[in-house]
Amino acid sequence: MDTVFVNKDAIARSTSHVPPAHYIVKIKSFSVLAEKAVEEKYESGAFEAGGYKWKLVLYPNGNESKNVKDHISLCLAMADTSSLTFGWEVYAVFRLFLLDQNQDNYLVVQDAIGKERRFNGLKLEWGFDQFIPLKAFNDASNGYLC
Repeated sequence: MDTVFVNKDAIARSTSHVPPAHYIVKIKSFSVLAEKAVEEKYESGAFEAGGYKWKLVLYPNGNESKNVKDHISLCLAMADTSSLTFGWEVYAVFRLFLLDQNQDNYLVVQDAIGKERRFNGLKLEWGFDQFIPLKAFNDASNGYLC
């Protein structure tokens, strides 16, 4: 990984040439997705990692339930908990990636200290409410949109 930047919320942003290990979502038209996102969010298909079913949850205009504006919010969520026993808890450390097509590398966003997140029946989703500012995402020179 290249240079790591840590903000006041202990979120680390870095770049890497190594692609994600478990799952990739390709969005062909972000503007159409942003207009048609059901309830202001898009949920990916389910994928397996670490023996559990997960999905990505993208808020293309920010997570309105948390009053996030001017940013894209991106989260990891449990996709299927039906096989888990009562009182289940799953601890996970994760990183989320965004491809920079100009530089052929990835923006990597993660907890700065590698803190594990506890998923349970009351908290099915963890992520980054301010994953990337919409202004930076939409700026063609940054390579996120083609």
